[in-house]
Amino acid sequence: MGILYKFSELYESSDAQSINDITIPIDQVRIHLKERFGVDYTSNQWVFTQLKRYEDEIGSKLFKKTAAKSSNEFDLGLCSDMIEFTQKLHLHVPQKIKTANGVFDKIHISSGGERATSICLGAGSTIYYLAQIFIDHMEELNTTYRLYSHNAGILSQFYSQQINLDRIQIISAGGELDPITKTLVGDPRHIFATKTFDFIVQGTSMIHDGELYIESATERKVKSALLHDHHGCKILVLTKHEFQDEPPKAIEPYGHITDYDYVVVPRRIGNNKKQYDLRFEQCLDLLEPEIMNWNYSIYHIKG
Repeated sequence: MGILYKFSELYESSDAQSINDITIPIDQVRIHLKERFGVDYTSNQWVFTQLKRYEDEIGSKLFKKTAAKSSNEFDLGLCSDMIEFTQKLHLHVPQKIKTANGVFDKIHISSGGERATSICLGAGSTIYYLAQIFIDHMEELNTTYRLYSHNAGILSQFYSQQINLDRIQIISAGGELDPITKTLVGDPRHIFATKTFDFIVQGTSMIHDGELYIESATERKVKSALLHDHHGCKILVLTKHEFQDEPPKAIEPYGHITDYDYVVVPRRIGNNKKQYDLRFEQCLDLLEPEIMNWNYSIYHIKG
């Protein structure tokens, strides 16, 4: 939604080290909504009421009031500790779309011919945007794509839209639904009927010293199995916000950057580097640039 884009834009152009440090006076939010979308709200509180209604619709908290002087005079901030799939879906959206476009281009130019291209789409919110890009470009595809996924968060995209089954085929994993990460968690040894794909695309939550971490213990087992026990060109999708100063407490890593063949990240505009940019640069000796687009960078991981 438009307000989340505004938070991302302000964060990327600021010196703030976390998007949670960004707050917007509610008066500016009203002006933004009117100028960008032509919606003229009658009061500041009514804007906040509408945001709360949206949260009720999606079943997740996104916004909070800060520096409140009255019911009609306050700043708007983002909730902290956004770990649910639906919450993460709304964070760093421009960066996720850039990364997803990079992955799509990488797969599209590498595919073709009579044989279908098989892709395992892992968990995570960036994968959601990649799935939507496949749908948006469906009529341009020159081959059939068989999309395997245990990401329940993206399945609604396929059954809620008209899909050309000559171009996109969907194969879902079985298992119990993890309500936090929106993943289908089954036996890691038998996630899909096949263990070989043309591409395996995964995201992650946290990276420290090259090690990969995710909050959910059940999803960690599935992610590890797809990474280590399945075969195919493995692509790690990042926004760079995953890079941390220290490892998370009481969470074991499930893999390392070097377990992948490629990493795709968004391209930054401007010179105001964030801490996550500097942490990412510490990994550059492991990476070999392959495609440097205006919007994304694709690196081959040295092996």
